Amino acid sequence: MKNVGFHGGHTVYEHGPTSDVIVFFQCITIYAEYVQSEYDFSLLTDHLYRRYLKQDELRPAMELMSIVECLFSKIQSNTVDWQIMGMDCELTKLDFNQPTLDLVFIDYFRHFLDAKESAESFLNTFKIYQPVKIVISDLPWFIDDKNRPLEQYDALGPHDPPFWLR
Repeated sequence: MKNVGFHGGHTVYEHGPTSDVIVFFQCITIYAEYVQSEYDFSLLTDHLYRRYLKQDELRPAMELMSIVECLFSKIQSNTVDWQIMGMDCELTKLDFNQPTLDLVFIDYFRHFLDAKESAESFLNTFKIYQPVKIVISDLPWFIDDKNRPLEQYDALGPHDPPFWLR
């Protein structure tokens, strides 16, 4: 199984196997969208999950990620059926012994902030926006993801899987 992570600017922040990242976004869909229905989480569950974040989407996506982290802090991790969500317990890098979901996924929240800041730093330094997106972090696949034209992401249909799952 391939490892994936957030990429922004010039840095990749690895999370682990694809199944871990899938579960993170399933938790957002199940818990955040259900409980906080007044928010549109598609910046995270579609743009970040399947495509990339445009420069003007960074701040709103960061705000949504903060809402998710706050919500996850109220959900006990032992109430989640990890097996049904497709978790690969042998490969996971997640710590299910943490009491709440925000702690299970703490690195995701930190890495998202780091990727956002890296993208902003790259833009400020080189005047080039390298978007925040999920990429395969293993070589040689990372090279393909890093160099993939944004037009290919934009061309994804509503039922097409993200490139990092192919």
